[in-house]
Amino acid sequence: MFGDYWVLWYAISNSYSIINTDFKLLLDSYLASHTQTEFSSTLSNHISDSDSSSISETIYNYLKNCNIPYSLPNERSDVLDRSLRNISKQYLFGSKSIQIYYSSELVLKTVHPAIAHYCKAIPNHTDVTFDIYLKNDDLYLFINGELMSCVPKREYHHLQGKFIMHLLCFLHKKTENDWIGTLHGSTITDGNSSILFVGKSGKGKSTLSAILATNGFELLADDVSPLLSENQHIYYNPSSISIKKGAFNLLQPLVHNFEQLPIVEFNTSKGQLKYMPCAKPKQDHYSCRAIVLVNYKPDSETIIEPISIKAILETIIEDSWLSPNPKHAIQFLDWLQKVQLYQITYSNTDSVTSKISTLFKQFTY
Repeated sequence: MFGDYWVLWYAISNSYSIINTDFKLLLDSYLASHTQTEFSSTLSNHISDSDSSSISETIYNYLKNCNIPYSLPNERSDVLDRSLRNISKQYLFGSKSIQIYYSSELVLKTVHPAIAHYCKAIPNHTDVTFDIYLKNDDLYLFINGELMSCVPKREYHHLQGKFIMHLLCFLHKKTENDWIGTLHGSTITDGNSSILFVGKSGKGKSTLSAILATNGFELLADDVSPLLSENQHIYYNPSSISIKKGAFNLLQPLVHNFEQLPIVEFNTSKGQLKYMPCAKPKQDHYSCRAIVLVNYKPDSETIIEPISIKAILETIIEDSWLSPNPKHAIQFLDWLQKVQLYQITYSNTDSVTSKISTLFKQFTY
């Protein structure tokens, strides 16, 4: 229970549902009843038969929708096509090196711009090899010759997510089964703890992360924030901050050599982007103390205020990957109860930095 809401997890569908207390009481009564008639009789003293029937049907349909079986990605056994290794890039993350082969410039844009600042020639050996290519309108991801993902090209974001997951596993010496999930949000640290910033596309979370990263804070993860089961900490994601064209003028005076960052155009929906690299934080992982829903609003005052779990989860869930493991689902809900939930509305960079700084300070006491 979170304030006025209950958050339920359904194992069969691996889905989270946010309901109010009144609906929870009706649901409990429905599940405790042996028949529809028995449930209707518990309501008959308060409402008409037709209303009772309508409520019963609503709950039935709700439960039906919450129990659509979760489907794992289709198992495929495609063999790596080495003839599509048209572009070769090598990347160095500290002492760890990876090789990625791409089939075209378009495919290169799926993951390279976000990690381009790690790209360099490595004369000796590489620790792991990725292949990313487009074939028959499907995007493929191979690791050391083994197929990890195959998606229609229009679902390229799923391949991006899979690549980031395996990159994180490689960098942090983990497996996919070690993570509670990868949360759709950007995480900033002050060197002691971290705050996860979430928001719908275009609401300014990456812009805010860039502002904070130029004002003494460190970027832990942009857009994909991995949450580990072992300690419920958010871990470092080396991807650069993705900046949309609408924020170029705002960030140009704040970011050193911003005008020299190359413009990337992947598709019309995202428009022009710049990728802003950030220095690696002092630690690989930090505890998360708050989730902040970001709302950039031109000419607004900077306001930070508590917000409901409903607004937070409805923002996070849609584009996050969350583990179907029951242990991880319990950990996720427990983790949510420990973090503070806020919304921040801002337009002024100095003011929003001050507000976030004050928020961080309260976690040190």
